[in-house]
Amino acid sequence: MKLLVRLMSTAGAISCVAALGAPVARAQGSHAEGHLESGRLPAIEIAAGLAHGVGLGTAVFLVGLPVFAALVWRPASREEAAGKIFAPFGRWVWALFGLLVVAGAVEVSLYAVRASGEPFGLGLLWQALSETRVGHVWLVRLGVGALIALLASWALDDERGLPRWVLLGAGCVMLITLTQLSHAAEGNLVTLMADWLHVIAGSVWVGGLLGFPMLLLGPLRGMQREERARVLGRAVRRFSRVTTAAVAVLVVTGVYASLLRLPDLSALVETAYGRALIMKLGMVTLMLAVGAINLHDRGRDPFGRMVMFELLLALGVFVATGFLTSLPPPGTET
Repeated sequence: MKLLVRLMSTAGAISCVAALGAPVARAQGSHAEGHLESGRLPAIEIAAGLAHGVGLGTAVFLVGLPVFAALVWRPASREEAAGKIFAPFGRWVWALFGLLVVAGAVEVSLYAVRASGEPFGLGLLWQALSETRVGHVWLVRLGVGALIALLASWALDDERGLPRWVLLGAGCVMLITLTQLSHAAEGNLVTLMADWLHVIAGSVWVGGLLGFPMLLLGPLRGMQREERARVLGRAVRRFSRVTTAAVAVLVVTGVYASLLRLPDLSALVETAYGRALIMKLGMVTLMLAVGAINLHDRGRDPFGRMVMFELLLALGVFVATGFLTSLPPPGTET
């Protein structure tokens, strides 16, 4: 029994020739395509989009949190004996890795069900992991994720620079696996590089959105108010410099991807893909506005609440992106 899948979209928008004991009914594919063309999604497509968004967001946070610790928090908190507050980063990275394992199992399971038309079973999941490109990419992602978690446990507090650079390099490899399950994988090298730069920039940005609340709710609570404000002020200033470049890359690569995949403006409102893109753009715009407020506050009392709001918006962006990468772009549904 072999799973034979021909992907029209490597993100999981599938046209299948599958055999798992029985062929997939072509009527099922036609029914799904009709939903996509009308902008209405069946439950399995909604579940797949949500699962892909959770997997994407978890991977980006898993990379972004060590990036924040290495490039922002360590230089900003050097005078306050940063080493004693690096331990929480390692614990959070391990927690994110655990969530990544769960997200991977769910996403690959849904992929297998959609591709085969068969009910879920452990045998089906194993076949998807061992015999399909999606499964292979997820296995690589989990392997690199485990390496990131191991490195984050000690490299962030190491005085030598090399371990941190190895950690950041592993993060870049992790983000390559995201491009392999996106629409960019169907394009040329330029398209792949643009998508890779897009997710790298996104991880740099959202890493601080998780890092700042983690510190405010953890080790920094023991600091005096003036000391906490001073340390956070330095961190916010450094973070703003790093994220300014990241946001610029996000905008350029995001516009490029949109122009590449949208045939015309009407597709924004007439297709499920277009509406997911509108939702993503709206929440990114709100994130930029909230980020500007946070930059002005520089660690004062409203800062923590505003960062939490920005973090919630980021989760919404990941959900929208999950649908964007699991749905075929307009004009490619058939």
